[in-house]
Amino acid sequence: MTDDTLQLSPEIRSLMGVYALYWMLDDAVERMDQAPRIGRLESRILIRLDRPRRMGALAQLLLTGPPSVTAAADRLEEMGLVQRLPDPDDRRALLLHLTDQGRAVRSQLDEEARRLFRQVSGLSTDEVAQFAALCEKIHDTSTGNGAPLGCPDPKGDKE
Repeated sequence: MTDDTLQLSPEIRSLMGVYALYWMLDDAVERMDQAPRIGRLESRILIRLDRPRRMGALAQLLLTGPPSVTAAADRLEEMGLVQRLPDPDDRRALLLHLTDQGRAVRSQLDEEARRLFRQVSGLSTDEVAQFAALCEKIHDTSTGNGAPLGCPDPKGDKE
């Protein structure tokens, strides 16, 4: 930390750190050697498919529009990484499921993202756990899954 940054508020210093981390990770993910080659949104969808989800719920979780998620899901389906199956709780709705190949790619993405995060952030294991807890709180509050905004949970995405 330099004398210049010590003059800044903790909020601004936090934002600077988050931005720097985001841009370094984004650049590192872009350079990742993936087979098959998938885009940013497709990567984010695969990571969030820890269980089957509705595409509308994915759009809310990823802070993007449903048409973008649908187009990305189409590309992932063409690659054989996901499939759409009926929601057993609502036959009118579809859930996006990982295929076996999709699970393998998701696992590769997860492992590489964790390695990159530790490399770029310089945080210890304990610090990563603390940072994750704080980031979850920020995410939940800013996306409405926390108390302050009061937005409902994404439909069809119950824990």
